[in-house]
Amino acid sequence: MKKGLCFMIVFLSGLTIKSQNMQQQVISASGDAMRSAETIIEWTLGEPVIATHTEGSIMLTQGFHQPKLVVTVIKTLEGLPYAVEAYPNPTDDLLLIQLKKTEIKDFQFVLYNVNGKVLKQEPLASDVTGINMDSYPAGVYLLKIMRLDKEIKTFEIIKH
Repeated sequence: MKKGLCFMIVFLSGLTIKSQNMQQQVISASGDAMRSAETIIEWTLGEPVIATHTEGSIMLTQGFHQPKLVVTVIKTLEGLPYAVEAYPNPTDDLLLIQLKKTEIKDFQFVLYNVNGKVLKQEPLASDVTGINMDSYPAGVYLLKIMRLDKEIKTFEIIKH
């Protein structure tokens, strides 16, 4: 009885250790990967199982080829004499907006949820402005930087 129990514990421990070292894999009808010095392009076709499971702030998506790519800037005007950055992204609590090479005049930010509802809209008070994200749930938000009612740059912000 004791030997059987010891064997079962060792066997299950081995499975746990093995499962923690598994790499991501995709099961699909077709696919390929192409690599150059700076770029990797991967694609798949005909994945048989599609499901998304969430629990709290953890999300597991099965069935879609998931690259390790995070898009943070959605729209930007080119050729501007100043620069606008939003960081850190993803964020846990404080999101900073930084304006470089310009005076702070007529700039504002608008924070939206994914449904397009305006959550916060304020003028930029200095060259670095903070947005407290503590009161917002984990998710994806859009941050638009405006000057004189003209959209300068739009960021996708991820809140953990």
